[in-house]
Amino acid sequence: MTTITINKRTKAGKLIFEMAKLLSETATGVVITENEKPRYNKETEKAIKEAKLGIGLIQAETIDELFEKLKD
Repeated sequence: MTTITINKRTKAGKLIFEMAKLLSETATGVVITENEKPRYNKETEKAIKEAKLGIGLIQAETIDELFEKLKD
């Protein structure tokens, strides 16, 4: 078994990763395992996920209405 580290932010890294992903779908000898550390701590990751899902989102028509809702 061989481990390859790929920087997916670079052009070459994206290309290699896509090729490996394609191979892993068609061939049995290629397995992709991602062991990246989260960008932020657990609380921040949870807050980002909730924001994307709209959990706890406060909606208002005007700025005054928003401030009233935030006071409560």
